[in-house]
Amino acid sequence: MFLEKLEVQGFKSFANKNKLIFSGLIDGEKRGLTAIVGPNGSGKSNVADAVRWALGEQSLKTLRGKKSEDVIFSGSDQKQRLGLAEVSLYLNNSDINTGHKASTESIEGEGDLDKIILNCAEIVITRRLYRSGESEYLLNGSRVRLSDIQMLLAKANFGQKTYSVIGQGMVENFLTTSAAERKDFFDEATGVKQFQIKRDASLNKLESSYSNLQQVDMLLSEIRPRLKSLTRSVEKLQRREQLEIDLGGKQLKYYGYLWQESTKKLEEKNSLFLSKEKGKRERERVLQKLNDDLEKIRLSDNRPKMDQIQTQIQALGLQKDQFLKKIARLQAESAVQLEAKGKFDVSWLNNKQEELNSQLKLAEKELENLVTATNHEELQEREKDLHDIQRQITELSTELAHLNKNVNQLEGSEDQNKKLSRLIEAFILKLDEVALLNDIEKIKETLAAIKADWQKETRNLSGDDWRRIKEIRDEMMTLTEKRQLAGDRLNEERLRLSGINERKRSASEKVDNIKNELKVISEKLSRNTGSVDEAEITKAKEEAQALLVGIEEKISVLEQERESLNRDREKEKSLMYRCQQEIQAEQDLMNAINRELSSIQIESAREETRLEDLEANIRRDGLALSEISNFKIAGLEINIDQLQREIANAKNQLDQIGGIDPETEKEYYETKERYDFLSVQVSDLNNTIESLEEVISELDKNIKVRFDAEFKVISEKFNEYFKILFNGGTAKIGKVLSDEKDKEDTKNDSDSSQPLTGLTPAENEIKDEADARLKRIRSLKKNNANGLVGIEIQATPPGKKIQSVTMLSGGERALTAIALISAIISANPSPFVVLDEVDAALDEANSQRLAKILDDLSGRTQFIVITHNRACMRQASILYGVTMESDGVSKLLSIKLDDIKSQANK
Repeated sequence: MFLEKLEVQGFKSFANKNKLIFSGLIDGEKRGLTAIVGPNGSGKSNVADAVRWALGEQSLKTLRGKKSEDVIFSGSDQKQRLGLAEVSLYLNNSDINTGHKASTESIEGEGDLDKIILNCAEIVITRRLYRSGESEYLLNGSRVRLSDIQMLLAKANFGQKTYSVIGQGMVENFLTTSAAERKDFFDEATGVKQFQIKRDASLNKLESSYSNLQQVDMLLSEIRPRLKSLTRSVEKLQRREQLEIDLGGKQLKYYGYLWQESTKKLEEKNSLFLSKEKGKRERERVLQKLNDDLEKIRLSDNRPKMDQIQTQIQALGLQKDQFLKKIARLQAESAVQLEAKGKFDVSWLNNKQEELNSQLKLAEKELENLVTATNHEELQEREKDLHDIQRQITELSTELAHLNKNVNQLEGSEDQNKKLSRLIEAFILKLDEVALLNDIEKIKETLAAIKADWQKETRNLSGDDWRRIKEIRDEMMTLTEKRQLAGDRLNEERLRLSGINERKRSASEKVDNIKNELKVISEKLSRNTGSVDEAEITKAKEEAQALLVGIEEKISVLEQERESLNRDREKEKSLMYRCQQEIQAEQDLMNAINRELSSIQIESAREETRLEDLEANIRRDGLALSEISNFKIAGLEINIDQLQREIANAKNQLDQIGGIDPETEKEYYETKERYDFLSVQVSDLNNTIESLEEVISELDKNIKVRFDAEFKVISEKFNEYFKILFNGGTAKIGKVLSDEKDKEDTKNDSDSSQPLTGLTPAENEIKDEADARLKRIRSLKKNNANGLVGIEIQATPPGKKIQSVTMLSGGERALTAIALISAIISANPSPFVVLDEVDAALDEANSQRLAKILDDLSGRTQFIVITHNRACMRQASILYGVTMESDGVSKLLSIKLDDIKSQANK
């Protein structure tokens, strides 16, 4: 790499844009030398300043200014000042064979810079400054940082602050500066500057990491006690939350079971109530029908018709009496005539015949009435009613036995099953006993007692089968009462028909006897014929009797009709009695149902109250009723007493924990997050510190190896060039290592590190550790990798015994400094070196020696020399002349001396 071109615009006296093209390789061996000449004040040293400024020089004193804008053209009488100063260095990066190509060794954070160096044959470094104070660095047109430029220069072995650009007065400064300042110079001279830059950057990062670590440790020490307290509170809160979750689960199970059981019981009560209410409505319909039938019976009164028939019978009776009187008169007349003739027997027979005829009629009438009264329809109807009731009882008994069997199979308690079986068997036996009773009042008392015993024994029964058993019991009780009533009516009907049959037999025998007697009398009378008068009387009597028979027939018809009405009336009375009995039975059932409904309502109200209290407790405990109602308890083993104890225990534990502010958890998580973040930061910082320490250790090794090797070469070359310049003598450079003063400083630092009041022991420990780290950083910064704190220079011209360079004359110091610079360039050549009138203090002979040395070194380093010395001008390949006209602007004139020499040789 070498400096191919320099462009300057607006920098100091170079107001206009100027280009300086420098010599490159000559015949593939030397780079040549470019000389810049001009009178004093023309601005030729501004070329060196421009190069130094473009390379990143920050010292205004070195740039011969007081403020940054002094490098911008300030104007003149004939030209206005400019607002921008710009300098560009064009570096040829294609010189691979010479070894001066910029190094491509990768460093942290410099990947993009390495790519530029690798891929570009030309590197352009540009620096701009605006009068507003804004400045920028460009690398091949892209904005970069100053550190990027410095790293590039370090990797290319530029000595930006030392020997790459050597200005007026700087030659002797190499010798008169302190040993510590010379150490920085030799960092560049030995080529370890790039590593030193990385080392310094790593040390700065390490120091920053230590400082950050101390701050983080202090923050952690502050947060840690609060976090412990919050952790305990949150653990309590989490314990409380877990207890609340467990309590909620137990309460859900506890209340779910109680609520659903209570709801189930209430639903069963309501279902039973509805069932009983349905039965009640059925009984009401039956009762209403019976009342309607009773009302119809009451409304079907046949008394007016009976009164009319009675009136007719009475009227016919009067007519009958008249005919009877007439017949009696005729009979009396016939008897008088017969008695007058002495026929007393015939008279008696006639009277007896009349009497028997009358008795026959009455007997036949009675028999006819009895036959009419013998009606078996009522008996058949009552037998059918009894049969239907008995059938229903049989069906219910069968269902009751079946339910009893099911209950025995489903229920787990054998004793309960046996008890229920005994109850049912006893109930059936008692019902059978009731069937044998005839007294209605006794039947009612017995049934009431059976009902009371059944209710007492089955009070605690539950479930659908139990409810059906109780319903069957009620129905069987009702049917038993109806069966008893139907049996009584059947017995009454049978007794009535038996009496009628007996009377019919007697009446039939009586009729037969009367007919036999009449037959005998008729035979006797037929043998006695009468006179004409008797015949007339007999005829009149027969006519009267015929009419009487007609009347009697009418009376018989009316009496039959009256008898039919009477029977109907008796039947209605029987129906009314029966209906009243059924109404009473139904009313008794209704009363029993009403009592059961009232009992169910009371139990339902009690269950509703219990359910309301339970729901109030559920809401008080903050549970949702919907969650309770939807909780599935099927298949769960639930011990209510144990759950109740566990719930009480959980509530007691919650009371012991007490209330905790919910914001505590939020503060805990915030503090925990902050603590974890800082802990991660500590880990990252420790990793960074470990990595940086490894980098620094590696850099120290590289610096030590390279510095020692290069330092040895420079020391040898320094002695060699010193002898050339002084025609003899000796010169050497030595290392100044850490001395006792450093140890004293360390001891003072240690003594000054005392615990501070107001800090906790943990914070003092953190501070002590941080102070120890910072001391180590300061020590590393103060000393290089070798423990080097400075460089000593010893020079002894021939014939003298001078050890210190301060005792040399000005010319001797200049030659010594030039010898040192030449040694550095020889050992570790810079791509180019700008020498600004470094030969001003040399005489002609020494100037020629310097020119000879520069010519020898030009094969390894490109030289740009600002000089008044003719020896250096003669060695130059290109000569630039700088002049300044009246407008205060520097201008360049150039001549390529190699071409002129070629023409001269021709």
